[in-house]
Amino acid sequence: MVRQFVFLIGIFLLVSGCTISDKYKADEVYNQLKDDQAKIILKVKGTNFYKEESIFHGHLEIVENSFTINYFDQFDSNVMVHFGGNDLFVEKPLKIPVRMFNSYTSTVMFGKIKDKAHRRGEGYLMSQGLLTFKSLNKDKIVIEVVGKAKKYPNVGETDPAFEVEGIIVCKKPKIALLNIKDEKSLY
Repeated sequence: MVRQFVFLIGIFLLVSGCTISDKYKADEVYNQLKDDQAKIILKVKGTNFYKEESIFHGHLEIVENSFTINYFDQFDSNVMVHFGGNDLFVEKPLKIPVRMFNSYTSTVMFGKIKDKAHRRGEGYLMSQGLLTFKSLNKDKIVIEVVGKAKKYPNVGETDPAFEVEGIIVCKKPKIALLNIKDEKSLY
């Protein structure tokens, strides 16, 4: 009985110590990328949203009171992350709550083309969750994503929300730093 209890405690500690970055092998993903490439692995309802071979490129901008990512892959899939607020970069690691129905400025949208000929796509808007920046510098950006998202265009308060988790990994991204010093925002 005592052995089983110790075993269960060990499993609990192992599982609870595992981060989203560990689960999705952020370091391995990073090592497979070329400079200025990003890999975005998001699971919606437990299923990969993007193709495994998707490689993203785009625009990343940091201003004193805001952060914006706008990335596209070779299949015309896209991810947009934007948030703003006072003193964003004071505490590290940066943790940004995502809430659709309040005054906090944070948006995470992701989509993909499902039928190019008929110009049909599938997209989600995160309604609640947390972005945790495990790394935010000129060499490496790793963002853990966890929360819930609503399928566009049904994004009202009473519309269903679906579990989302994953990572965004960028290798040596081109970062536009506007009105802010590196040492203030990067770590």
